[in-house]
Amino acid sequence: MPSSRIFEITAEDANALDEVRQLFVEYAEWLSPFVTASTLAEELVSLPEPFASPGGRLLAARDASGAICGCVGIRRHSETECEIKRLFVRPGCRGGGLGQTLFSAALDVGCDLGYRGVLVSTIPDFMPAANRMYERIGFAPTECFEHKTQASAEIRYLRYDLAQWCP
Repeated sequence: MPSSRIFEITAEDANALDEVRQLFVEYAEWLSPFVTASTLAEELVSLPEPFASPGGRLLAARDASGAICGCVGIRRHSETECEIKRLFVRPGCRGGGLGQTLFSAALDVGCDLGYRGVLVSTIPDFMPAANRMYERIGFAPTECFEHKTQASAEIRYLRYDLAQWCP
């Protein structure tokens, strides 16, 4: 895979926001019918919210050609915990560790923002690589923390103590 660089998407970077919106659409198509269309539509309109400063960040990766090929969002869940959402790497950019790189950058952001814990939700049968990564890092099962769930698939909720990650 070509080398990539991770950077923060801000409201001032309209072109990058448009590229990330397209990634979110691809993410939704990939996970359809598990992603709630109304929630995604709200996110697309409001990006970079709910992942913006001061409580979160929206990160993306550009490949060597300059195209955005992956993204991840970090958002505030509570005073002490953040949630990592929308980790997605385009199929043509997979297999070289970019998902792990983006996720590691998201954990670093959680540390930088002062959170003590991280939450993720996942669909085990549909996201095996992500689930293996979460297990390697040390995420543990936790109770449901989302207000709405999809009954069409098993959703797994995981929590991680950032003290294990932060320097």
